[in-house]
Amino acid sequence: MLSGAFFLILLGSVLSPLQVPAPAPAPVPPPIERDDPEKSPAPHPVTATAIDDLARIVPSSFPLGERLMFKATVEWKGASVLVGYLELATWEDDDSRKVLHARGRGQRFGYSIDQRIVSTMNLEGERPVSFMNTQRGTEQHTKKLAFEDGKISFSRRKHCLEKNCSDSTHLVAKVAWKGPIPWGTKEKHCDDPHCGNSAHEVWIHIKDHQVEEPYVDLLTAIYVARTAATPSRVQPLIIPVVNDDSRWYVEVSPQKTETIQVEEGEYEAIEMALNPIASDGNNKKRFEGLFGIHGTLRVWFDSISGRPVLIEGTLPFAYLQLKARIELISVSDAAVVKARHAQQSDPESSSSKKGPR
Repeated sequence: MLSGAFFLILLGSVLSPLQVPAPAPAPVPPPIERDDPEKSPAPHPVTATAIDDLARIVPSSFPLGERLMFKATVEWKGASVLVGYLELATWEDDDSRKVLHARGRGQRFGYSIDQRIVSTMNLEGERPVSFMNTQRGTEQHTKKLAFEDGKISFSRRKHCLEKNCSDSTHLVAKVAWKGPIPWGTKEKHCDDPHCGNSAHEVWIHIKDHQVEEPYVDLLTAIYVARTAATPSRVQPLIIPVVNDDSRWYVEVSPQKTETIQVEEGEYEAIEMALNPIASDGNNKKRFEGLFGIHGTLRVWFDSISGRPVLIEGTLPFAYLQLKARIELISVSDAAVVKARHAQQSDPESSSSKKGPR
């Protein structure tokens, strides 16, 4: 089965660990996971890196007002097959906070996706304060990260199964029976986690990450990675990344500079290899692009602007390993995306069944 989706492979390719399907909802909310301060992770090269050596956000490096459009293709039976499009944009909101936006849509091989991701920076632009990830289509989810000093909280929306719930919007009409005979209807709390009614969903707090390192979300990490794409860089850049309930260090290593031709034009680009390592030292963890890309990835950044212009990786499909290519097709102003974002509903009240906001 195809994991994730095709068009937002850019986010996966620029830092995103494997999405593990959520287990069936329990009758009561799961306990909040917290890191065990007594447990020492297994040593490995990246975790031995000093905190001061980890990559941090450089506020002045954010290309505000920029909108990038990409197309994603895979090689299939000797042909290049279009599977979707990705949009990246940045702007300042009315409170002067930097907003990072990604949206992609695609459909192929019986799998459809429409996903929107929004990361909002603090006023200084030095760290994220919130990260919203909403997916629609064949698979549905609504998840968020909240960043605080020393802590990152992960939550997701799930169908309410609380026995003593008093929310009237969670009630549904059920047929009342008297023996084998239907005897009118009565209201009761919906107990079907797959009912499809978004009004029956609630936020469930899943885990608190206790951190000292400057962890960022997946979308912010794209822009941090851009700062590594300079001709003078020879040492790897290590980016601490949090994704849902797991944390990773992604080593961004410069490879070579070469001329790259994409649909948008020709670029003198710097190739970077992105190698993920579980920050807890668990070598058994699998790293996969949020939308399907596997393992180490190759990303080409424009040597002048730092824009990602080409991404290549491997996308698993059934027993096959498909070569995926995501290339830049246009560069424009983000005003239209900002206006569209302003017209959409509050992401904090988002549901898992309605379309992306």
